Amino acid sequence: MPSPNVVVTSDFGPIIINIHDTIIGRSLITNGSWAKGEIRLLIEILNHRLKTQQSVLVYDVGANIGTHSLALAKFFGAKIMIRAFEAQRPIAHMLCGTLALNNLTNVIVHHGAVSHQAGDDLEITLPDYHHANNFGSFELMEPKLSDNGRLKRATKDVVKTLRLDDFDEAVDLLKMDIEGMEDQALRGAVTLIEKNRPVVLIEIIKTDRDFVTTYFKDRHYRAYPLGENLLAVPVEFNLTLSNLEPVF
Repeated sequence: MPSPNVVVTSDFGPIIINIHDTIIGRSLITNGSWAKGEIRLLIEILNHRLKTQQSVLVYDVGANIGTHSLALAKFFGAKIMIRAFEAQRPIAHMLCGTLALNNLTNVIVHHGAVSHQAGDDLEITLPDYHHANNFGSFELMEPKLSDNGRLKRATKDVVKTLRLDDFDEAVDLLKMDIEGMEDQALRGAVTLIEKNRPVVLIEIIKTDRDFVTTYFKDRHYRAYPLGENLLAVPVEFNLTLSNLEPVF
């Protein structure tokens, strides 16, 4: 069976996509981009950080095929280092291929499921990548709210869990989109967040919103709604975000 993966041109360089992907892949084929507004916002935040430091560290948790990692790595060059976490093995491989095509050495890819503890074997059944679907919405565990119940599954796999606290690094920005496991990942990132005070962009549509809200309130963050996401900013981070009103 021929590979469903092809290389297309994006705003930030060549990127490998699955031709059957109905959302991100289709957007890249049609528009050459995905989440342009979100990426612009992250660039604005990181530029603010770079006013007082020489480089930034970003964690892209749920990197998928790497649209955000590619954009930020290309835009900031030697001023940025990114850890990109992706649980779907074939998609993590695609991300590695994209980094090689773009000759990027400032992104480190981790194949794993970010959770509240490390070292567990998570048994999953991967999607059938030869049939049309939104592969970015693939859920490792049943979330509070699912949007991929019709996803055709094919190959069994085992993925190790990872815990962000175990990396013990000064993270500046944490982007998290892991299809309902965000609350678990936050439970495994308490020290990282309390010690380093990163700005956090987190998807909340499938996870425990009340937990996420309380988590950031208790740690003295302001929160701004961004569609299906929440942007959590430390109260001491002096950045004015135009057209955004905090919910707390």
